[in-house]
Amino acid sequence: MSRQSIAKKRAAKDPIYHNRLINTAAKEIFAKYKQLIKEKRTPKWDRVYPKRLINTAAKKRTAESDPLNHKRLIHIAAKKRTAESDNTAAKKRTAESDNTAAKKRAAKSDPIYHNRLVNMLVNRILKHGKKSLAYRILYRAMRKIQQKTEKNPLVVLRQAIRGVTPKVAVKARRKSGSTYQVPIKIRSTKAKVLAIRWLLGASRTRPGRNMDLKLSYELINAAKKQGNAIRKKEETHRMAEANRAFAHYR
Repeated sequence: MSRQSIAKKRAAKDPIYHNRLINTAAKEIFAKYKQLIKEKRTPKWDRVYPKRLINTAAKKRTAESDPLNHKRLIHIAAKKRTAESDNTAAKKRTAESDNTAAKKRAAKSDPIYHNRLVNMLVNRILKHGKKSLAYRILYRAMRKIQQKTEKNPLVVLRQAIRGVTPKVAVKARRKSGSTYQVPIKIRSTKAKVLAIRWLLGASRTRPGRNMDLKLSYELINAAKKQGNAIRKKEETHRMAEANRAFAHYR
């Protein structure tokens, strides 16, 4: 049996002997490096060069003397690379799903006016899944608004919703056995939803059976700062002002 094979077996069994072999290799490399400096074949400032040689020699010794440890190191490195690639893929999937969810959440526009407010109004008019009926009611109401006011019905609709949109709202909070109406700030989207709900509620309570006619009248009145929807908004603001002392219960 050769000396090299005996050294390999001993290094595989004895880690201290394995480390001594690596130290011996390092000493040999430093001796060679000093010789190179003397012969002026490598500059003195290249401190990385001997370290790189030592690392290469250590890797070779590890692979030769302890193949199991060498395989384990390769396996760990492969695991790290796999984990990094998995994290990158997961981040990409999360970003894509977030974008998809944001697109889904974004309000769609209607087929005729291509306006999101119109589509929001249609979705609130909708009952029992009859969307075509909801579209018919709203489009007829818009035509009647145009006939009565001789203005762009979209402008009237925007004015009506802007006039009814509240700045604050009140929410019931139970504290120490008592219920308080606490004023809260609301986001613009939520405020628009409230305005549409109040407009449709006021339209439905009007006398008559023709919904598109009632809705057109309510929208025209709201654009002029009149009607039940405007009164509902003012009442909410008054209640919020009256319960201002309970704002800390939020």
